[in-house]
Amino acid sequence: MNPTTAMSRVIVDELLRCGISDVVLAPGSRSAGLALALAAAESRGDLTLHVRLDERSAAFLALGLGKVTGVPAVVVTTSGTAAANLLPAIIEADFSNVPFIAMTADRPASLRGIGANQTISQVGIFGSSVRDAVDMSAATPVADDEAQATQARTWRSTIARAVAATTDVMRAGPVHINVQFAEPLVPTDDLAIEAQIEAMQTGPLAGRRDGRPWTADARLVGGMSLPIDEIFEMLLDDSSIPERGLIIVGDQSDGEVSDLVDELGDALGWPIIGEPSGNVAACDTALSHGALILGNSEFADAHIPDVVLTVGRVGLSRAVQRHITRAKFHIAVDSQPQWSDPTRTADVVVAACPLPPGEGEINGDWLESWQRADLLAAVAIETVLAGEIGELTGMHVARACGQAVPENGLFFVGPSWPVRHVYNFAANASGSAVTLGNRGTSGIDGCVSTAWGATVAAQRDSDAGCIALLGDLTFLYDINGLRVPAQEAVPDLVYVISDNNGGGIFSQLEQGAPKFANSFERVFGTPLDADIPAAVIALGFECHVATTLEELNTALKEALAAGGVHVLVARTCSRADEVVALQNVNDAIRQALATA
Repeated sequence: MNPTTAMSRVIVDELLRCGISDVVLAPGSRSAGLALALAAAESRGDLTLHVRLDERSAAFLALGLGKVTGVPAVVVTTSGTAAANLLPAIIEADFSNVPFIAMTADRPASLRGIGANQTISQVGIFGSSVRDAVDMSAATPVADDEAQATQARTWRSTIARAVAATTDVMRAGPVHINVQFAEPLVPTDDLAIEAQIEAMQTGPLAGRRDGRPWTADARLVGGMSLPIDEIFEMLLDDSSIPERGLIIVGDQSDGEVSDLVDELGDALGWPIIGEPSGNVAACDTALSHGALILGNSEFADAHIPDVVLTVGRVGLSRAVQRHITRAKFHIAVDSQPQWSDPTRTADVVVAACPLPPGEGEINGDWLESWQRADLLAAVAIETVLAGEIGELTGMHVARACGQAVPENGLFFVGPSWPVRHVYNFAANASGSAVTLGNRGTSGIDGCVSTAWGATVAAQRDSDAGCIALLGDLTFLYDINGLRVPAQEAVPDLVYVISDNNGGGIFSQLEQGAPKFANSFERVFGTPLDADIPAAVIALGFECHVATTLEELNTALKEALAAGGVHVLVARTCSRADEVVALQNVNDAIRQALATA
């Protein structure tokens, strides 16, 4: 077989040996050898191949797969700007520590820098966003088996190292494998597929015996949980635990971490404020409206903690961030070398959530005061949403979605308004469901594809459905994620689009101030008046429109029961009206807390 064919088949074989089970392919010419090798592997049932036309969507699909499985999915592209389109997903994988392999086909080095067609500088194109970047030289014709075996050893070792780098226990994340392919790009002989497979097992191209990877990464590095009193003893020479503590959980989906947080909150009587993708909804001391009650200055001033424990990447609420800075002592829990401490207040960073102390006192009044405020806020919110507001708002949509997510299902929450509405109004509604989002960099790009990939992975082990809540701009930004080949299976996934015709979140930020009113709609609100149902139907999927809460609840129930992919467009009130509604909620909470 010609050198490019041999190289392609060895690369795919070694990926399989390293445990790769999903590859996302964006078609192209320079990557033809890989595409044919992947198609052959798919036909044998050795891997699941996903094909997408848009490289950006392909990359986010791979991100979603890796986010759920913990196993890197490989995204394969041709050369040129196709490679550049992977950058947004790679940045998200970098900040979220998701294993991810970008494999970009390239021209041979001899064609670089001379104006060759579809040739750009792909080496190092992703900069510091990748854990490792390798440039594999083009395969060359060889005269004997020994020379061919030497080439194959280099290819296999490179792939094994890349897989080890992307799954590193201390800092998982994306890697880039740039592969130079020389012509001919496709097989030029009539050697049967079976004979080519045999060459992968016994000839000079063969890998290790028994299907092992070329190099197995057996390094074991981990963080040990310490009792929290030992942490205080180590730092302050005093093992006594402050009674006024607060636990804040950011983006993380490890069930064991959630269990440890729950255990610590119970043992110490500390309230827990969890961001949607913090996955602490089932914890006994978790608050439903923690960020909202901390937005009340009187309550916040009276509830400054002696110690705050942050877990994972925290940063969704400005009120919560301010409260972290006011704590007397800050323990940050993060196992990554670049740990999360955006307020720069951490007194100590530990790799794992602390264990409960051997002995500890619980201040019942402290926890009770938070829970009472949480309950008063819940009543105030219910009064406003159920009584005073006659139109559908993003707050209603978030609550409906959180309540509809099936038990042990998946809840993907998009950025901007949806994640904040879930945080403030449906924090604990999803119960045992796993909540995910692209919280590494919180971009609106790629969310349709990430949700699809995450759902495909999750439903291999469970038949529970998934709801993905996205804003209208987020959905439109990645609508190409719904361009899926007809022969590929579709997951049970309901996309709910909270449609306020533009960038509603800006109405609540500084740029929403009256002095910017003349320019607001033009550069922030950006109404598109898009016909989302028509676009969805053109792509071959069902789409329903809901304008009331009753219609939305009915549509959610029917879509989840039917299975497959559905899109529900929830047409919410005007952005201006939602600003008023949010202000009414905050006013009601302030009045309720004043009576506490």
